[in-house]
Amino acid sequence: MSDLTAAYEVERAKKGWSYRRSDEVFDSIVNAERIYYILQRRGYFIDAQCDIIKGGFSHFMKGVEKQGLKKTLKSLKAYKTTGRGENKTVWTDPYIWMLIAMELHPEIYATTVIWLGDKLLLNRIEAGNMYKGLMKAISNFPDVDYKELGKALNFIIFNRSETGIRNTATEQQLKELEDLEKYLAMLIEMEHIESFDKLVKELRAMYNKKWYNIKKISA
Repeated sequence: MSDLTAAYEVERAKKGWSYRRSDEVFDSIVNAERIYYILQRRGYFIDAQCDIIKGGFSHFMKGVEKQGLKKTLKSLKAYKTTGRGENKTVWTDPYIWMLIAMELHPEIYATTVIWLGDKLLLNRIEAGNMYKGLMKAISNFPDVDYKELGKALNFIIFNRSETGIRNTATEQQLKELEDLEKYLAMLIEMEHIESFDKLVKELRAMYNKKWYNIKKISA
């Protein structure tokens, strides 16, 4: 945190950014809400003695309101300070550090948003391209049920199928979908799968293997 603040001051002076203090970030209720979910994902609430496990988000926010975010984070060992005055050093969880860096540094914010957007967008495009390749591969099969195919693909990736589910996919799920569609298209082109019925059987076998025979895909 101390190094981040120092670097920000240098860049701010060079580029004419408006002055902001890291304390402003910690004083923001919006950022307190964001930090709760960072802490949750980072495993800070695993300790069975942690009251936040029982009270959840509302308990965390009440604690922030009562004693401030910094003290709340200190109680969770996600924030600490050492030394005093010029020798004071501030440490916080690396992911909270990233949130603060994005808030203070406009260029880091832009880089992060573009990187995340590109990763998700490119994965969606790639998955879409592979789906077109799969559609082309099965085009010569008679009696293709495209609805059943889409449903089967969804079940393999998400273990369920519903309208718009792919719009909620993570980067990992999109990559898995892309690889699956590419693999199926290759099997068809190499004539290892010679009919739509055999394709459905292959998909069911893949689903059962991945999800430990939890259930079969219903027709």
